[in-house]
Amino acid sequence: MAFATIVLVNKQALTVSIIIPVYNEESYIGACLDAIASQTVQPLEVIVIDNNSTDRGAKIARQYPFVKLLSEPRQGQVFAQAAGFNYAKGTILGRIDADSVLPTGWVEQLIHGFQAFPKAVALTGPGQPYDVPMKKSGEAIFNFYHQFLSKLFAGHEMLWGSNCAFRATMWKKIRQEVHYRNDIWEDFDMTFHLRPFGEIKLLPTLVVSCSFRAGHKSIPHQIRYQFRCIRTYALH
Repeated sequence: MAFATIVLVNKQALTVSIIIPVYNEESYIGACLDAIASQTVQPLEVIVIDNNSTDRGAKIARQYPFVKLLSEPRQGQVFAQAAGFNYAKGTILGRIDADSVLPTGWVEQLIHGFQAFPKAVALTGPGQPYDVPMKKSGEAIFNFYHQFLSKLFAGHEMLWGSNCAFRATMWKKIRQEVHYRNDIWEDFDMTFHLRPFGEIKLLPTLVVSCSFRAGHKSIPHQIRYQFRCIRTYALH
């Protein structure tokens, strides 16, 4: 398949690069890339960044001819995503995780979203966990946590790293300012740095299926993970 769809708006081409950091994601990456292959509007490129995986995740990604596979030796999602953002050629940088399963119209909705909100520097959308027994309840809790509470504490929408995108010109403005550390939430940190340049918009229809894997971890792990959020707010 040829990944080269370009949408023109006001004589400016909007192209989407999808960036996916990967660390031991062999259980998820295949479904993620299958969903990308089924997009109604195809991305300009799909960049998978192998962050020192010890499983078959990178090998599986290499089987997809449209994937550009990069390696990032510095351990941590913040370093892996930065490598992808720096390499990307698209005017829109789409950021998802390996467990994200995109609806077929995800790329198309992103382009329409940036067309509809020309002052927006970034867009994000809700999540729909696929591996919890009570999916509707899980979805409600998940989105309450990521949307309402984050907006309450920050005063504006926050990007969710499994389902977001921002203008490539913005990355050039913030890449020297973001915090390159593994004890924070890198998506929230990016949001705080992007917000002074324009709006962060939530698209309610831009729903992505994802794993609720954080909820399957041990209680000590979850506590440490939540402290990353508190630390991110404290930095800003």
